[in-house]
Amino acid sequence: MQTTTIIPINLQIANAYIIKGERTILIDTGGAGKTVPILKILKKYDIRPKDISLILHTHGHTDHCGSTRELHQHLHAPSAIHYLDADMVRSGRNNLLVPTSICARFIRPFVNQPVQGFEPDILIDQEIALHDYGVAGRILFTPGHTPGSITLLTDDGKAIVGDLLMGGMLGGTLFPHQPRYHYFADSLTQVRSSIAKVLGYQPSDIYVGHGGKLDPIAIYKHFTKDDLPYSIKPLDNQVQ
Repeated sequence: MQTTTIIPINLQIANAYIIKGERTILIDTGGAGKTVPILKILKKYDIRPKDISLILHTHGHTDHCGSTRELHQHLHAPSAIHYLDADMVRSGRNNLLVPTSICARFIRPFVNQPVQGFEPDILIDQEIALHDYGVAGRILFTPGHTPGSITLLTDDGKAIVGDLLMGGMLGGTLFPHQPRYHYFADSLTQVRSSIAKVLGYQPSDIYVGHGGKLDPIAIYKHFTKDDLPYSIKPLDNQVQ
């Protein structure tokens, strides 16, 4: 089994990730103005622009795709997003952000900022393997936060879930490893089903768009059986 290396890139408001296998995939690009920080991290890890095989977006919100257009000039790698979120990246604007809490209603005006739009090179319309891009893993369809939200699951059990969940509060400044619902979700029902789907693969680590790395067992304990479908209980033998 090919081993993958996950390198988080903390871009203040949101995380991007470098996934290294035989080649390298960049997951998400943060908000506007994050090209230089991303290029610095690539250089730090001796990753050349030609090593990047794909720029993959977990979803279409502007804080995750805001620097893609500019990065294209440096990396020349194709960009990919689920087709249901493609209109957001084309326009550089979010669809209506649906709050999941009272707090989210207050922060919505501050996070709903437009960015430069771009035309994605690849529109994802099914769950696909990523071996052609040099990474042993697959794309899972995990809607809920947005209609076209996806997860990258590596063959060695690491899951990058975007904004399906978040860690802690204030972008992970507080309690970064504590699992929580994201501030916004188009459908919490779909979010719960997607969380259960990801847990069903029994990943070793879960990486989120905001906050720190999450423990799957902590996620399962946090989201009660009323939240997750009863039929999916992959970690029962590990939870005390």
